[in-house]
Amino acid sequence: MPNLSRHLSIMIMLLLVCAAFTTNAAAKERFTLYTYHNKPPYYFGSIPSGREDHATTGIYRDFVAYLNAHLRDIEVHVEFSPRVRLEGDLRKGQLNGAIIGVNPLWFKDKGKNRYLWSGSFMKDKDVIVVKAGERFPYAHPRDLEGKSLALPRGLYFWGVTERIKEGKILVFETNSDMQNLGMVEFGRADATIISILSAQYFFTQRLAGGVLNILNTPHDQFDRMILFPKSKRRQFEMLNHYVNKALKDKDWLNQLKKHGYVD
Repeated sequence: MPNLSRHLSIMIMLLLVCAAFTTNAAAKERFTLYTYHNKPPYYFGSIPSGREDHATTGIYRDFVAYLNAHLRDIEVHVEFSPRVRLEGDLRKGQLNGAIIGVNPLWFKDKGKNRYLWSGSFMKDKDVIVVKAGERFPYAHPRDLEGKSLALPRGLYFWGVTERIKEGKILVFETNSDMQNLGMVEFGRADATIISILSAQYFFTQRLAGGVLNILNTPHDQFDRMILFPKSKRRQFEMLNHYVNKALKDKDWLNQLKKHGYVD
């Protein structure tokens, strides 16, 4: 009997521990970070097509894992959604989450008044890619006037989007960076604009060397942040505490460097 009582006591203690663990896990709030950047190296599948709905790897997945390693009361995950849908939800006040990897200028919020903006979790830049061997002087978006560009549909590019609307630059809109690079390679467009990390990825993984060339002068340099609707201030304050520390954390910088990032 004493042994039976001892075994029962141990079982009860184990059950209590399991129940406490389950209750604690269930208490964690689940919060979505949306992205419309379904492309390497940000958010993509094992075989990148540029149109993945469910990515398995990339910088944004790594950053979510980094945040979850620090967060106690909230668990974040990343999910793809087209930009048009995200902007519609923002406009109607129906975005149930935040948007990762974006910048205030892209959402007409230079003063950061319309939305809540986290600190920067990475620095980035866009570059101009042209066909190798072609003379293409570039120092400012005005130098693209009279040229044709292949660009991702619906995205904003500083100094370029404005000139496209004014009819000074001809644009061919596509669904992916791979399509844009192909159009430049085969002479269907003069140039494309792409993030330096995506360009490096495609040049290394998908394209024959010497076919295309990255111009020395970047088109734009910017911070990647997280946009929160003002209705998500509580979640903003919980996450931003750790976002602000990321670029000073060697663990996060080492994760970025795996994707070709240079700090």
